[in-house]
Amino acid sequence: MSTFLQDKCYETANTYAAYIEFQFDEHHRRAFNASQLIEFSLEPNADADADKNEPPQKITLVFSTADVVILGWRLGLIANYLRGNTLAAVCILPKRYAELERNAIYVSSIKITKLADKS
Repeated sequence: MSTFLQDKCYETANTYAAYIEFQFDEHHRRAFNASQLIEFSLEPNADADADKNEPPQKITLVFSTADVVILGWRLGLIANYLRGNTLAAVCILPKRYAELERNAIYVSSIKITKLADKS
């Protein structure tokens, strides 16, 4: 298993990330070819308005075969890595790490919906 899970919830490539991998735990991973990424958006999480315990940010990635929704805190850097095509992996960290470092990215959930599941 990657060691990046021990201290942060993302990993970058030095030059170009051929795949973007999503890790739910050490036994469950899913990756998409980066060339399948059609668009992404970073926006406020609407559910956080009603519940302050909900993550304040949401990134939605639209791939040709599935949509991926990432919820968390301070996700702007992940958007920058997506824009630069260097995001290699994202994982979920336990809630206790959310405020460990005030400026660190924290991902609380990743949801993948295959396009076939949406119809």
